Formats: sequence, structure tokens, C-alpha cells
Amino acid sequence: MTTVAGNRSNIAPNAIPWSLLCIMVTETYGGKIDNASDFSVLSQLVSSVLTPAAFEENFALQQGLTVPNGTTKRDFEAWIKGLPEREPPTYLGLEANAEKLLLVAHADEMCEGLRRVMEVLDEGEAIMAEAAELAEVE
Repeated sequence: MTTVAGNRSNIAPNAIPWSLLCIMVTETYGGKIDNASDFSVLSQLVSSVLTPAAFEENFALQQGLTVPNGTTKRDFEAWIKGLPEREPPTYLGLEANAEKLLLVAHADEMCEGLRRVMEVLDEGEAIMAEAAELAEVE
């Protein structure tokens, strides 16, 4: 950035090495992600935010979420305080019903685990019944 800016205190948005910044942010925040689709979502989110368009007024970070019009620290603090206490999944580029989908996936996993437990219990009961029959025959 220093090289591109030269001795100026600012830099033209088109002169910023956006692809390099996207790679650095994606790799930094995605280092612990072990799911390819999650990494893809992160990469898309970063690429949609780190762009020259972010310098334009009313730039939409995500649908329904625009950057503040001001440039001062106070402007950004007021913008942050105005955000909802619990941010919707759409702010992260996820579907609006992402939490519901996650709960459904957890429920499916629990049902599958319960099915396996029931199979083991049924096998155990069958073995016990066989052993009881053999004991009666002897």
C-alpha cells in the first residue's frame, strides 16, 4: 500500500491491490475452516466486501446492510450501535433460514445416532433371547 500511495496520505480505490487483500483476509480468517463450502462462502463474502465499490455512497455490504455515509470514527460507531443485537445470517452471505437449516441438520444427526443405538439394543436383545433359548434346551 505504501508503494502504491507513494508520499500521498490517500490512495485511489482502483490502485489498491484488492485481490491480494482478499487472499490475505480469506486465508487469515479461513485458516481453521475444514469444510470446502464454508471456505467458499467466506471467500465470496470477502470478495464482495473488499472491492473498489466499497468506497461509493450507499455501498451494500449485503442486502439490507449499507456502509455508513460518514467517514469519521463517530459515524462508524453510531452505525455499529445501530446494528441489530443479533445479526441475521444474511449479513454473512448465508440464507435467511440458515439457523433453521443447521437445527434440522443437527436433528437428522441425532435421529441417525438414535437409530444406531436402537439397532445395537435390538441386537443385544436378540442375543439374550437366543442365549435364553439355548439355556432352556440344555
